[in-house]
Amino acid sequence: MKSVIRIAFLTSFDPLNKKVMSGVSYYFLRILREQFEVVDIIGPAKTRNLLKGNLKRVLHFLFRRKKYNLDHSFLMSLLYKFEFEHKLKGKRYDFIFALRASTEIALINSKIPVVYYSDATFKLLYNYYDWFSGFMKLSVAEGNKIEQLALRKSSVCLFASEWARNSAVEQYGCDPEATFLLPFPPNIERTPEIELTDKSLKSGMCNLLFLGVEWERKGGQIALDAYYSLKSRGIKCSLTICGCIPPESFEDEGINIIPYLNKNLEAEYMQFEKMMLNSHFLILPTRAECYGIVFAEASSYAVPSLATQTGGIGSVIKDGINGFRLPLEAIGADYADVIETHFSDYTEKYLPLSRSSRKYFDEHISAEAIGKKMVQILENTLSKKQ
Repeated sequence: MKSVIRIAFLTSFDPLNKKVMSGVSYYFLRILREQFEVVDIIGPAKTRNLLKGNLKRVLHFLFRRKKYNLDHSFLMSLLYKFEFEHKLKGKRYDFIFALRASTEIALINSKIPVVYYSDATFKLLYNYYDWFSGFMKLSVAEGNKIEQLALRKSSVCLFASEWARNSAVEQYGCDPEATFLLPFPPNIERTPEIELTDKSLKSGMCNLLFLGVEWERKGGQIALDAYYSLKSRGIKCSLTICGCIPPESFEDEGINIIPYLNKNLEAEYMQFEKMMLNSHFLILPTRAECYGIVFAEASSYAVPSLATQTGGIGSVIKDGINGFRLPLEAIGADYADVIETHFSDYTEKYLPLSRSSRKYFDEHISAEAIGKKMVQILENTLSKKQ
């Protein structure tokens, strides 16, 4: 039975486009609609693309070579305020749900309680990613202020990781009692049947998977070094590189490169499923990551993940349960050590890790688990207000 809570899903993007926000908005909207009777899309912002095009040219002329972040500016926030207040006028909802939408809600005036959901804060993002670095002082000040206003305006603040939640509380003064952990949903059309994910039949070949669109940031060379390290130890293994093309070519029959898979196409989605079902480890020694939805996806296929201790990864990879987090300075041989330790004792070490990966997914990071927790948080919040 669906909850009778009425939700306005506020977004400046098109949440029905699976490519937006790497699919987060699409799949979370689907979760909300499975749990609540009324979920209306308030958006996308019609002026977003037009204004960004014109404003970028004006700002480039005004500031010359200085970097100004228009996405987290008062100007954009003011424009969003006018558009969304107009769209909400005369409508009745119990909550406004704002996913990664600090600029969109920072200046909005509404009596409807706001639920804010994100995997990072402005302070965490700034200078963490290369593309989110080096802004002019005015832009940094605006970005931080907008984050603060959005958090203060929100009755409920949801974060995909402890990393993000701690920043909101400690750096922006967010009320700890109004903040909750809620994982980002896996970007999969269907959860594989648990029988299909059973890896009890050992193939003798350890199949590694590197899944990412940015070779350098995702630690592609380290994953490659881990593969070579395993081979040098006499361990039969393969490496599938999916989502990007490495900067160098390989003459190695054990390396398979899939430059791109469009999961919107059924044929390519089935190829994605086959790839995941055949993998033993997801290896992604990423240099920076707010959360890592791919780790949730891997867990759904009973594939343990190997990644770094950075950003919000600690909230999706639990050591010894659905994978391991290694230090940022770990090299390929270190990852190979973990793989060899578990794969060489397949029955006693690898299979329990694989099965606990799927169990953790079902209980904590599946769409069903996220949806139930979402209902509980909102119903509790609503009962307190009443």
